[in-house]
Amino acid sequence: MGQRSISAGHWAAITLFACAAILPACTSAPAGSGSGIAGDTGKSADTAKNLNITGLPIVKERISLKMVAAQSPLHGEWKDKLLWTEAEKRTGVHIDWELIPQANLEEKKNLLLASGTYPDAFYGGGISTQDLINYGEQGVFIPLNDLIDKYAPNFKKVAQAHPEIIKGLTAPDGKIYSLPKISINPTHLLGTKLYINQKWLDALGLQMPKTTDELYQVLKAFKEKDPNKNGQADEIPISNDITGVYRSIAGAYGLNNRGQSHPYVDYDENAKKLRFIPMDPKYKEVMEYLRKLYAEGLIDPEIFTNTVPILTAKITKDQVGAFPSINTVPAGQKRVDFKGIPQALKGPHGDQLWVGIAPSLQFHGAFVITKANKNPEATMRWADYFIDGDGAVLYWMGVEGKTYEMKDGKYRFVQDIVNNPNGLTLDQAISRDLVAPFTNHPIVREERFAWDTGEGLPEVIEAGKNLQPYVPKEVWPAFLYTQKENERMLALSNDIDKYVKEMQTQFITGKAPISKWDDYVATLKKMGLDEYMSIYLAAYERYSKNK
Repeated sequence: MGQRSISAGHWAAITLFACAAILPACTSAPAGSGSGIAGDTGKSADTAKNLNITGLPIVKERISLKMVAAQSPLHGEWKDKLLWTEAEKRTGVHIDWELIPQANLEEKKNLLLASGTYPDAFYGGGISTQDLINYGEQGVFIPLNDLIDKYAPNFKKVAQAHPEIIKGLTAPDGKIYSLPKISINPTHLLGTKLYINQKWLDALGLQMPKTTDELYQVLKAFKEKDPNKNGQADEIPISNDITGVYRSIAGAYGLNNRGQSHPYVDYDENAKKLRFIPMDPKYKEVMEYLRKLYAEGLIDPEIFTNTVPILTAKITKDQVGAFPSINTVPAGQKRVDFKGIPQALKGPHGDQLWVGIAPSLQFHGAFVITKANKNPEATMRWADYFIDGDGAVLYWMGVEGKTYEMKDGKYRFVQDIVNNPNGLTLDQAISRDLVAPFTNHPIVREERFAWDTGEGLPEVIEAGKNLQPYVPKEVWPAFLYTQKENERMLALSNDIDKYVKEMQTQFITGKAPISKWDDYVATLKKMGLDEYMSIYLAAYERYSKNK
């Protein structure tokens, strides 16, 4: 395989969401449910006699459940990991794991679902939103509404604090078929931040830019005034990937005002309706701005093809003046002289938003229970255990004294993990005992579990706090489509998305002059944009009405 692009790489380790994520739409829970969760029943009406409704262990007599999970090369086998052996001691629930390598996950998952022989549950098993629709309606995945209401107090607590989670999970029939992956870590949600080379600013006597015009002036100075003082014209004013650069600018024009899960659709506050962003006049202005930067050599000419190793090499050679990313530390490198911008850039019309923000509902199909499960109540309690309290500490940090210790009231991995004597990286050392890095499990990502990684660096946290006042007040999770809508949306979005990306590249590089804008708009309309937006509107209205 070739090198991964930075926008998909683990340096910018934040889940990116497709514009047309496919999941059933939302309806309100029945009146009187109180939590907004109770609805259709789970597998059984009566609590299993073996179940302890609260406390530990979860069951009076040990039970065994079969679960399918995706296997990362980083994690290896699961059965003897400290996380799961300790969890079994505490809960009385043994898990017989069937691990599917990530490289074969989609194919093997589909074969398994088509076979008619199901595990008790899928745990981070690659269940797509379309799978939730198809197999939920068929009865393969059981509805979780009542199970959540009765046996998932940790999940209910998080969901009640973040109403968009239940709104985003609920299907058209009012049922919830999965537990999701959630993040409430502000630094993680504010994944992409714009970092500027402070050493270069100091060398040239410049201040951090606060507007799009000031950013242009800073980048121009980086290009022309040899801030790395090597006597060569080798400076790259801004680098990384075009998606990050676009997001750094879009909010200054009031675009993408509902977050990064919806790269092409947001809400026009003036017109009070949905807006297709790539056809808006302000988007045209952004293209003109980025075209100006590119034409003057202020944007890395490799902005569309950069990879993590390539960008890391450029930063290590002190050639980069600015870049958007989750943190300031290139992969495998020491900390460098970059600081986050002090505020969201203000644009020519007074707009000032930071739109590189993800929703708290990160991945819908993190956990499903199948109709084969004879212990759905205990299974729900088991999954809920890891969402908060001691179970969350176990999932993220392991066991005190073995994998972590408390320092100044904070969770910190032991030295054997942080500075492994055998030369293991942090991720490798963590993965001997845990399965947390780079997974879509039904857990809640919190700031207290930021680890000793780039995400937890003081300058990264400060950069996030600087931008927090400028994030949109409402951040949409992925909208949910019926099966019929999904079929049409897939067909329409395939062509529309491809064309928008192609033309964005051509507008920025100058291969397509901005004077061809009207032709571009006309082509979009011919591709079925009206139908695309009508489907979007239907999904948005369902989401908005749900409670």
